[in-house]
Amino acid sequence: MEAFYTQKLLQKNHQSDEHFERPFSFMAVKGKLRNQKKGTTMNPLTHFRKIRILPLLSLGAIFALVTAAHAENLYASANAPGSHKIFEFTPSGVQSIYASGLDNPRGLAFDSLGNLFATTAHEADNIEIAKVLKFNLRNHISTLGSAAKFFFEGLAIDIAGNVYVLANDDTSPTGASTIFKFTPSGDRIVFGSLPSQGWGLAFDSGGNLYAAQGPVNFGGDPTIYKFAPDGTRTIFVGPGAFAPGEYPVGLAFDRNGNLYVSIETFSDPGADSIVYFSPIRVKSTFATGLTFPRGLAFDSAGYLFVAEANAIPAGDILKFPPGGGSPTVFASGFGRPEFLTFGPPR
Repeated sequence: MEAFYTQKLLQKNHQSDEHFERPFSFMAVKGKLRNQKKGTTMNPLTHFRKIRILPLLSLGAIFALVTAAHAENLYASANAPGSHKIFEFTPSGVQSIYASGLDNPRGLAFDSLGNLFATTAHEADNIEIAKVLKFNLRNHISTLGSAAKFFFEGLAIDIAGNVYVLANDDTSPTGASTIFKFTPSGDRIVFGSLPSQGWGLAFDSGGNLYAAQGPVNFGGDPTIYKFAPDGTRTIFVGPGAFAPGEYPVGLAFDRNGNLYVSIETFSDPGADSIVYFSPIRVKSTFATGLTFPRGLAFDSAGYLFVAEANAIPAGDILKFPPGGGSPTVFASGFGRPEFLTFGPPR
């Protein structure tokens, strides 16, 4: 691996045969995974690789040095049965497993210090328990916060290090969603809400948070909401911005402030697409002919990466050149990728 990250601990994932999968929708797979490695003592839920940290440097300084010295790697959460993991990819596409033994990993994001945050969910005594996990620079894992009877999806982090998650309420007859704000100290605050089921979150350069509402489970109208830093909610684009049967899913901003949106139809795989909205809400089509596009992420050169959440072995990540055009397959065959983010090599 790179300097600062010279030691990898590869873990094999010994999983039970018991898997439970929701209908193919945003309320996706649930599974019970067990990880065992003889003679090794680790977190019972999660295995990850250890790193070697140079002495006498603060964590922030290490992160700054790594970011300056190396191209960012791509991280992807994957949720097919048997593949509840976070994958890491080098810029050339070399794949490795960053964390395994997770339960429904979803949203991913790095804070300014290089800590990786991920949402997960599992069922305990028939109650859904959703968590925000934190992987620090030493790859130590801790729980930042949690919520019962919710299923966490998208995750985004503001410049102050607050973590925002889109939480779907399994008990709500309308599928109403809540946006929770977790402070760096772990305090949980209700920041906002959506009338129906939501998925992706993204911040613009002004600190406004955008949330995609669209899954068909509860009949919610396809809408992208905009939340001001104080939590005031407005509609960025409403149902009129989408064709019948289209639903917004993943969100990502490019360097020019355009909001890119992955769109699923659910009834016609292969007819899914990616569109983008300018800051003044002018809509343009970026790509068509996709199947289950979900997580979106831009690299530092302006390439757009798209997770197509097909089941094993068809799950893939596409790479689009800046400005559009035919994509290349960046990675494939690892099963239902959901969310993407870029960060330093681990």
